[in-house]
Amino acid sequence: MRFLVFFALFLSAPLFAQGNVRVDTEIDGSISRKIVPVAIVSDDPVLRDLVQFALSTHGAIEISAGSSVKVRIGRSGLAAVVACDNALYAFSTNVEGKDEEQLALRVADAAIVGLGRRWQLKPLFADTKIAFVSKRTGKDEIYVTNLARSKTLQLTKYGSTSIGPRWSADGSRIFFISSFRAGWPEIFSTNGYGEAAKVITNARGALGAASSGPDGRIAFASSNKGTMDIFVAGPQGQSPTRVIKAPSNQWVNTDPSWSPDGSRFALTAGPSGSPGIHLASSAGGALQRISTGYNYCTEPRWNPVVPNQLVFTFQSAGALRLGLIDISAGTVTPIEAKSPVSLAHASWCADGRHLVAAQAGWLAVVDSVTGKVTRLTSPQLGDCSAPDCWTRRAR
Repeated sequence: MRFLVFFALFLSAPLFAQGNVRVDTEIDGSISRKIVPVAIVSDDPVLRDLVQFALSTHGAIEISAGSSVKVRIGRSGLAAVVACDNALYAFSTNVEGKDEEQLALRVADAAIVGLGRRWQLKPLFADTKIAFVSKRTGKDEIYVTNLARSKTLQLTKYGSTSIGPRWSADGSRIFFISSFRAGWPEIFSTNGYGEAAKVITNARGALGAASSGPDGRIAFASSNKGTMDIFVAGPQGQSPTRVIKAPSNQWVNTDPSWSPDGSRFALTAGPSGSPGIHLASSAGGALQRISTGYNYCTEPRWNPVVPNQLVFTFQSAGALRLGLIDISAGTVTPIEAKSPVSLAHASWCADGRHLVAAQAGWLAVVDSVTGKVTRLTSPQLGDCSAPDCWTRRAR
């Protein structure tokens, strides 16, 4: 019997260079740009560096050691006071955490909310967990991390390809695809502490990642019946039912993403050479194609905070880019990312503004508003891909 190895890679906290970014230290100018130059001050260098790295990924923050906007962190055990005495950004917040990791993430959230009151910035860090695939060991394995990069955990160690991680709705488990047991792809789930539980088996052929809906049911793509179709099953894979059938072998349905209320899917569908973004009822029925203006569109993800917004990947001039769809307004807007490197496979963070995406073998945090792109994963993790974010669902 093979068991999952559960261990922590406590990564050092060197910051990745953000390029030659000119920081406007004139506060009036920063207010008009909705970007705050911030200096982080703390007697605890580890906490300071973790919070500084986390804040450096936010599109509304520029880290500037000489800024007059100083966020001061006073720590006592697993409690901290986060404060700023600049007249335009003054705030003071008491924060507690159950461990070092949670404390750092909650301190970063307190700073974002306190500094961003005029723009109603939302908490980002404590309620975002990221699952992803890494080739660190030479094989595709599943890992998890956070937006401060303070702890990275390896969840699988099979020496076989494990791909397609997706969080369960409550964040307690991760679904993934692996062929380690049977020699063909199957869907498993794990909490990271013991042997993976089988979820979907006896589904020979191609298999897509299992997306968890708000009620815990999972949706996934499978070619088990000859065409690439969308199935829905219970949280443990019980009673899988085909709900969306492809019209032919040349047509592919995949990448189902549940709407926040669970009533619809956004999915990739179409001929394999020119897929597009479609909507469909999660109970099945006809597909509704969304006109994006691009011939190759994939990987839609529903925004958990903005119910009518989707992010998707599209191809333009040979590069992969990210775009936003406003379903209500019928508009499509490319994210003008401040990076020349392709971005794909994006997943929403807890604030409904930032995304974690795959970029050139690493993961990046992308601000959908400003286009700021910050590398997230450490070089020690090697080739990384397929991020999936868990965020606490609104009640």
